[in-house]
Amino acid sequence: MRVRKPWPVLNIPRGDHKVPSLGDPDPGSDHELADDIHVPARAQMSASAPEPIVPNTLEIDPFQVNGFPKLEETIPSQYLPRLLCVHDPDGRASGTDSTNEMAHYKRIYPEPQSDPKEHSSPDPRHTGHLYLTRQSRIGCGHHSNVYRASFKLPELVDAGSTGPVALVAKVAVPRREAREFLQHEATTYNSFPEHLAQEFSGYALVPGIKYPVPVGAVVPKFFGYYIPENSGYDADNIAEPSPILLLEECGEPIDPQSLLHDNKAECFSMFLRLHLSGVLQKSAFKKNILVQPGPLTVPPQTRSMHSPSFRVIDFGRALWRPTRNQKEWLDEREAEVKDVQKVLRIPRHSMG
Repeated sequence: MRVRKPWPVLNIPRGDHKVPSLGDPDPGSDHELADDIHVPARAQMSASAPEPIVPNTLEIDPFQVNGFPKLEETIPSQYLPRLLCVHDPDGRASGTDSTNEMAHYKRIYPEPQSDPKEHSSPDPRHTGHLYLTRQSRIGCGHHSNVYRASFKLPELVDAGSTGPVALVAKVAVPRREAREFLQHEATTYNSFPEHLAQEFSGYALVPGIKYPVPVGAVVPKFFGYYIPENSGYDADNIAEPSPILLLEECGEPIDPQSLLHDNKAECFSMFLRLHLSGVLQKSAFKKNILVQPGPLTVPPQTRSMHSPSFRVIDFGRALWRPTRNQKEWLDEREAEVKDVQKVLRIPRHSMG
C-alpha cells in the first residue's frame, strides 16, 4: 500500500501504483573503480531536519535555491515538462563561461507521448524552468558536475501555487565518454520499475538477509532527461551543450562508521533489491549511498536522523542482466555483494 503524505503536496493527477514484489532470489562484478561523482565536504546534518522555507512567490529569486522545498512527489511522465527553459548565466551546461541567459531543451526520457512537433511550441502548460549557477554545484567528478538547482514546474502541474522547488541536475563534462555515461544513466533511470523510487511503510524479508528490513525507496525519483532543442543536435559533439539529467535530491553520502547495524542492513538490502530487479549498480562506494532525515512519509519538519532515509545513486556504469549470460551475471552479482559488504563494513556472513 502506498503511503500518502498528510501535508500539502503538488496537486497533480495520480496514476496507478503497484506494490512491489521482491520475488525469488536470482541465481549475481568484476568491479570497476568509479571515478564519477566526488562530493565536497559539507556541513554535517543535524539530528532533525529544519522546516523548509517557502518564500513569497512575488519576491522570489529562483537562483537562490537554499530554502526551497525539495521535489519529492512522483510526477507522472505525462506531466513532466516537454520543454525545459534552462536559465544558465554561468554556462554550466555548455561548459563555458557563456553569459547566455536561457537555452531551450526538450525531453527525451521519459519519452513524450505527444507529437514531437509540439516541442516547437512554447506552451506554458508543458514548459518547465531550470536555474543553474556556479555556486549551486554540490558535486564534481571526472564525468559530470552535479548541481542543487531550482525548478519551476509547468503550469499544468504547478498552477502557480508552489513556486520553485529544489532538485538535482546532473551535467556531463565536455568529453564524449562523459556524455555516454550520462545517457546510459538516464536510460537506466528510465528503465527502473516504478516501485524502486516509491515510499512504502513496513518491513519485508529480502533474499540474502535473514531478518526483515525496512522497504522504502531504493533510488531517487527521475524527473527526466533533456537535450538542447537545436536542430541536428549531436550529443557526441562536445562543443554542443551537455544534456541534463534531473533527479530527486536525497541527502549526503553516508559515513559507514556512524551507521547502526540495522542501517547497514537496510543499505545492503537496497543493492539486493536492485539485483532482484535485474540491475547491478557497478559503482559501490560510500559516496554513492546517500542519507537524509526521515522517514519521508512524515512532514519535513518532523523528520530526523533517528529514522534516516537512504538512496543508491550513480548508475552511469549500471549493468542489466540481459546483457550477460547466466555465469557472468552470477559472478558479477557476487562481486558487487562483496563490494557493498566492504563499503558498509559488514562481516561477510553476518546478514544471510
